[in-house]
Order: sequence, then structure tokens, then C-alpha cells
Amino acid sequence: MTKRQPLARPLAVREVLLGLMQPRDWEDLAQRSLIRQYWEAVVPPEILPHTRLLEVRRRELWVEVSAPAWGQELQFLRSGILGELDKALGPGVIRNLRIRVGSQGAKELGKDQDR
Repeated sequence: MTKRQPLARPLAVREVLLGLMQPRDWEDLAQRSLIRQYWEAVVPPEILPHTRLLEVRRRELWVEVSAPAWGQELQFLRSGILGELDKALGPGVIRNLRIRVGSQGAKELGKDQDR
């Protein structure tokens, strides 16, 4: 077994990440951060702790709620939420809101939102 060559100098974490992630990955990460920011501004504070953003797939924002009642509330607010996201992110970035009831309790979903 050959011995590994030592590095000429220590590498910064940023350099390692830049080598691992492609430019498209950084764009996706920035967009997700922006979507989360506007989601938190648009969704009423009493509903927000019961939701968790999952992903954007085919221009649909997938959201998990802690109970069916919270999903129904989001359904009632859907057009307003999509309108605000359209204004903030640009037309057509998010075309639909998909809601599913999760298996986790409300407290657990609230904790995930803070991450």
C-alpha cells in the first residue's frame, strides 16, 4: 500500500465546497433560501410552525403540515401565497402549492423550521 502524499497546505472549507458543488447547486441553494424567506413572510404566524418546506419539483412547492386542518388552511390561502411568491420570485418560478400531511407532530415540525 502506498503512502498518501501530504497536502502542500491546509485547504479552507470554502475551497473544498467550491470543488464539490457545481454553479447550479449554488443557484438552487440560493433560490431555496429565498423561497423560505418569502414563505415565512407570507404565511400567517399561527400556521407557520405547523408547516415544513420540503422541495421544489417541476415548479411546485411541496409543503408538509402537521395535521389535515393546517393543510386545509393553506388550501384556502393558496392563491394569495402563490401571488406573493410570484411577485417576490418572478412569474412562473412557483406555479403550484402541493400539501401533504406529515407523520411528525406539530412540535417536531416547528423545530425543523428553525434549522
